[in-house]
Amino acid sequence: MKQRRVFLQCLLIVALTSRVWKNSQQQPALFSTGDSGHGLRYSFLAGFPQRLTTGQRPRDSVRRTKLQRCSVSHDASTWVEMPSHPENEKVNQVLQRTGDLLKKIQEKAVQPALRPPCSRGHVKSEGQLIGLEDKVFVNNYLNLGAAEVVGFDYDYTLVNYKPALLDLIYDLAKTHLLEEIRYPKSMGKSALKQYDPEFAIRGLAVDIETAWVCKINFRYRVAVAFFGRERVDPQEVKAMYSSKTGAGVVEYEERRARLRPLNDIFSMVEACLLADVVQWFKDNEVPFDPRSVVNDVLQAVGKAHMSGAMHKSVAADLSKYVEPDPERRMRQLLVQLKDVGKKLMVVSNSQFWYVDAGMSHVVGEDWQTFFDVVVASAGKPGFYTQSRPFREVSKRTGRVKFKPIEELEPDEVYCQGSVSELMRLTGWGYGEKSSADSDAGYDGSRIIYMGDSIFADLVEARRQYGWTTGAIIREVSDETKVHRGAAWRQARHTMQALLHCMQLCQEKMRPGGVNDPSRRQHSVHDHKVLDKLESLAAEAVEREEALVNDNFGSIFRTANANNFGSSPSFFARSLSRHADIYTSRVENFRLYSTDHRFYPSSASTRPVHVATHMTDSLLERLRDDNDFDEELEL
Repeated sequence: MKQRRVFLQCLLIVALTSRVWKNSQQQPALFSTGDSGHGLRYSFLAGFPQRLTTGQRPRDSVRRTKLQRCSVSHDASTWVEMPSHPENEKVNQVLQRTGDLLKKIQEKAVQPALRPPCSRGHVKSEGQLIGLEDKVFVNNYLNLGAAEVVGFDYDYTLVNYKPALLDLIYDLAKTHLLEEIRYPKSMGKSALKQYDPEFAIRGLAVDIETAWVCKINFRYRVAVAFFGRERVDPQEVKAMYSSKTGAGVVEYEERRARLRPLNDIFSMVEACLLADVVQWFKDNEVPFDPRSVVNDVLQAVGKAHMSGAMHKSVAADLSKYVEPDPERRMRQLLVQLKDVGKKLMVVSNSQFWYVDAGMSHVVGEDWQTFFDVVVASAGKPGFYTQSRPFREVSKRTGRVKFKPIEELEPDEVYCQGSVSELMRLTGWGYGEKSSADSDAGYDGSRIIYMGDSIFADLVEARRQYGWTTGAIIREVSDETKVHRGAAWRQARHTMQALLHCMQLCQEKMRPGGVNDPSRRQHSVHDHKVLDKLESLAAEAVEREEALVNDNFGSIFRTANANNFGSSPSFFARSLSRHADIYTSRVENFRLYSTDHRFYPSSASTRPVHVATHMTDSLLERLRDDNDFDEELEL
């Protein structure tokens, strides 16, 4: 009896073991290749592979006809399936190598350098390590030692603000809408609660006719649009801005007439407030004229600035609104520049009492001793385009004096004025012993001016007077922090690997080489493979952009119209055109020597056919020795 019981137990164990093994065999393989038509599955965003939850076996994967879009949430992993070619084994070999590389990227077994290598990394200066967050990026060559004058804007340049400032502007503008323009009180209680820093980025534009908040790419195409807090369907966007020639480009006259740019940090409040107001009208089914709403919102935000309410609130509580500088980094920079004989100036649109309060808080009560010229209430960009005389401002009372100005004195404060008058009175840009009245040649590149607003601070200074311009872009620091994260790097590496995969696959889709007359067009299966790879690459770009901002992505890039890859944004194009250098904070210059020579990246100055020859570690991993042999034969 005992022997029989032992025998039955053994049979039970064998049966259970067999069932467990059978079930394990039915589970889909995570990184395996099936027969023709099957694919490879990989998990992106998560730091490690996870089990498939669809319950499908590998042979069932051919029935999946549509790839699910990835979730906006960055917590969950996203499963994608590599395609395979039923007729071309060479293409499948490329797909296999790409799949293996994606697996290694996902498992962090490989950390390839992002291309181009020369545009990333760190530089050393005077024994200090300068990270990407503090680095000065270069569009055009700049010899800091040759500069005679360094000028600064005030807001978000010499002084930086805490997020509370945008909250304040939003609240002041909301109050104006509700109390002065008489918008519904219920709107203030439900929709206009507080400023949302996660909604918008700068570099957007408001369509005055539709009240859409738009993002424009470098070719002047509208890439993304929001109507209220809801994204506008891409097909509707395309239909709205289709040009007469069919190019899809918003023409210059139309841009000027209907697109109002949002280029500085303050303008992010305008985008958020407009979206909140429009959404309330939509949710409550209240008919409204978009043009009137846009004008009301812009007027409300402008009132917050022009009324002085914002400035008074900030000056009354500097510790709440102004970022502290406990290490006196700004003062260090000013001392360094003055010690080597640089002339310094500040030109601000703010009133002097406001500038004085902020500079005393950040630099010290003696801040004005560092500057040779102080101009408040300058009225930029009219300061560059008009010919206006300077007027002296009483530092004690703030009253504007009437005496003519024939010399700009270091201890005084001036308002209004113009660049032409500045050059005439100082002789800057004409050499040490020359003046504007002499016959010596003028060289505006000897003057560097830095500000946070590309169009208000930099465009005309560079265009009309040849000044060297520096843009202060806080988002550089924010985005480089995202770039250091594993999720962003995995998405970027994935997109690059898939791009190389598509290029290599097309090389293999013509088995007889470029001179093969039998294959002048891709086959149906070729197109299916390429379509699937483009879809996967588009999702990688989508994940990459969402890590910066869920709605509009990076201020420097936009998704392409074909839903594959990305291209520079209009903001990035403007930055490259009108700024010779840019960095996240002006005090970053203290990390460099005062005669440092800033060289542009070799990749940014080369045409594509030249930059292609640069080393790319991802491409090298996807190629095999036969690929190089085929290239040599061609």
